[in-house]
Amino acid sequence: MGVLDWIVFFAFIGYVVWDGMRRRSGANDLEGYYAGGRKIPWWAAGLSIMATQASAITVIGTTGQGHEHGMRFVQSYFGLPFAMVLLCIFLVPLYRSRNVLTPYELLEDRFGPMSRTLASTIFLCSRCLALGAVIYAPSVALSAILGIDTMVAVFIIGALTTTYTLVGGVSAVIWTDVKQMAVILIGLVVVFVTLLWELLPQFGSFGKMLEVAGAADKLGALEVMPANDGLMPRTHAEVEGAIGDPSFWEQKYNVWAGVFGGLFLHLSYFGCDNSQAQRLLTSKNASESKKSLLLSAFAKVPMQAFVLLIGVMMWLFYAVNEQPMLYKADHITASQSEKFAARIAPLQVEFDTAHAERKASLLALAKVEGGVTADPVALKRYHDAIASVDNARKKARVLIHATTDAKGKDEDDKDTNDIFCRYILAQMPTLLLGLIIAAIFAAAMSSIDSVLNSLSGATVIDIYRRWIKPDCSDAQALRVGKFITLFWGVVATFTALFFAGGGSIIEMINQVGSWFYGSLLGIFVMALFMRRAGDLAGALGLLGGMLAVLVVHNTIKVEFLWYNVVGLVGVLVVGFVTSLVVKRR
Repeated sequence: MGVLDWIVFFAFIGYVVWDGMRRRSGANDLEGYYAGGRKIPWWAAGLSIMATQASAITVIGTTGQGHEHGMRFVQSYFGLPFAMVLLCIFLVPLYRSRNVLTPYELLEDRFGPMSRTLASTIFLCSRCLALGAVIYAPSVALSAILGIDTMVAVFIIGALTTTYTLVGGVSAVIWTDVKQMAVILIGLVVVFVTLLWELLPQFGSFGKMLEVAGAADKLGALEVMPANDGLMPRTHAEVEGAIGDPSFWEQKYNVWAGVFGGLFLHLSYFGCDNSQAQRLLTSKNASESKKSLLLSAFAKVPMQAFVLLIGVMMWLFYAVNEQPMLYKADHITASQSEKFAARIAPLQVEFDTAHAERKASLLALAKVEGGVTADPVALKRYHDAIASVDNARKKARVLIHATTDAKGKDEDDKDTNDIFCRYILAQMPTLLLGLIIAAIFAAAMSSIDSVLNSLSGATVIDIYRRWIKPDCSDAQALRVGKFITLFWGVVATFTALFFAGGGSIIEMINQVGSWFYGSLLGIFVMALFMRRAGDLAGALGLLGGMLAVLVVHNTIKVEFLWYNVVGLVGVLVVGFVTSLVVKRR
């Protein structure tokens, strides 16, 4: 990074911290600290909802997904618009029927204290784990830029964000999120334009770039059946009976998992997770809260597709330029490096040969008149070259694990999170690099601050004020809340250490959430539609949902998006059976 890059980067970081801390005047009571005085405009709350989800995980992890696996990941968001509409119809009116500070307060009115406390505890556990991943993601970028250890970067990110969140409360969170969302979008557009500038001379048109990427199976955003091992189109016979194939349920991303599993994931995340539901409590009325949700409903899927497309374009860039066989191998220790270097040398030769063939076949295919399918021979050569490159990279990953004794870990996606960082550090010009790094940090802070404030709110309102000191004043509760914000900041920062080397961050965050979200959604569905269920039914239902996910995880090979459905069904079944046996008091 040059001097101008550092100026842009530190200017932005300083502004965000200052902007958050100057909001402290509106955080003098619990309403101000956790609900913004119910005065936040709908568009600001909506942008904060988007910014919270568009974390550094989106910028770093999703581009890596696009590079490695194409557009398939966007399917996990197909259920989002439907989820937002359902939330506007059912949950928003429920939340705005009372001036609550967390959605779990309503569960005590409907069921009792056990259900409320258990639901809040599930939220606290799930979001603390997920927050660790959110802090870890930008730390990867910071460590690469500054040449410092990733764990040092983790502590820097955690400390900066905790500081202004502790002082300014949810108003600081939302208004800094608005600015951060703008920087995120500008940064992504800059990267997209830079990639276009570099690739157009070699391909001639954007349409030709998409055609060649599509021939490599990078643009397939609709997967209605188990993926085959080849790159050619699937036959009608393969499509028939796909759902009956066990591998259908083991597939990470397809239309059905996205629409149904993703629907329940997003219903719970945006409606039952306090880090998002809290935004619905900051606007002045239910109508404003609905608008903030619908803003995200219509903007999130196109934004996610755009970020994945950037990843696909990065794949094209490295396909026609020099590409590392491994984007990151710095976890090889000094004692292992000599042994690793000797064993990786033949693979490097294999990779370089395959990469050169892929480049030649790709450029030749791009010149075929009438589309890539007009020359089957050139298309097959292209597919064979892609397979050779992928095979060499896979062998290198296996060798990494054999060298480091990483037992039981998947060989795929271990350097996915470094693709975006490597590209911007090597290709972005001065000043723009500082802007992109600022965008990564904007994305990180916009997610971390939201979760910290919501963790503090649930702890104070649902635990401390409900069980430990019910008669405490607002001033006392606010002092405790600020201390708890600091506490969760420290805990989440240390939790981030858990995610080091854990694979694709964007997948990790959804996997963590899917363990808990179906159960959280289930208890609110019970509150709305199971009128005879009491506190015991609610509490046992929550435990039943969590147990159902655990049982399915250990007995049946099902991908994580379906855990949301399993958890929901588990809550409803156990809750319903309990309500038949135990009458509501």
